[in-house]
Amino acid sequence: MSTTFFNSLFSSFPTFTLFDVLANILLAFFMGFLISWIYRLTYQGFAYSASFVNTLIIIAMVTTMVIMVIGNNLARAFGLVGAMSIIRFRTAVKDSRDIAFVFFALAAGLAAGAGSHLVGFIGCLATGLVILLLYLFNYGIHAGSELLLRFWITPSEDTTPPYMKVFDKYLKNHSLVNMRSARLGQFLELSFNIKFRQDSQHQNLIRDLSMIEGIEKISLITGESTDDPSV
Repeated sequence: MSTTFFNSLFSSFPTFTLFDVLANILLAFFMGFLISWIYRLTYQGFAYSASFVNTLIIIAMVTTMVIMVIGNNLARAFGLVGAMSIIRFRTAVKDSRDIAFVFFALAAGLAAGAGSHLVGFIGCLATGLVILLLYLFNYGIHAGSELLLRFWITPSEDTTPPYMKVFDKYLKNHSLVNMRSARLGQFLELSFNIKFRQDSQHQNLIRDLSMIEGIEKISLITGESTDDPSV
């Protein structure tokens, strides 16, 4: 193999002063911390992860270092891509919003590493402000949307199920969407799409259902949740 490739790989490294390196890394840390703070403040899911919050800061700083190493050297860029392809990410990201925050941190790190401090800083503030506004105004949340109610109940020959009185008390409408056997036929798992008469009655419904003999494992799930509580 000719020495041209090696010369292009190891020559013409970008020249940074100590101040440049520290400024880029500190800016990446600041933007990563701001992104993680916005994520914590606006998180509305069920499986909050502190490690993911810390990862957002690390992603921004590591991306900055990678961009400073690569510079404008194409051969070095391909070499780093090949080296990083060894990493296997086994943690599944279930929420598309988490993926957006990962790209947010990557973009902040790219801007800091490329020396585009003004673009990174203004872009981070503007994007963060939009996220906060979407959160404060509950944009995208459908008022009065249906929820998914799941619970286990012992099979009974009664013509009127014992939970109907509770349903009539709190629910505007309901419809059975799934029924399956649980615990070798000792229970039936019922799933209902429900809509409350008033939004503040969620806890009252769960409390009254839990007081009925034979009903277990009650869960109320929003339409955005994909977790299976029976697992």
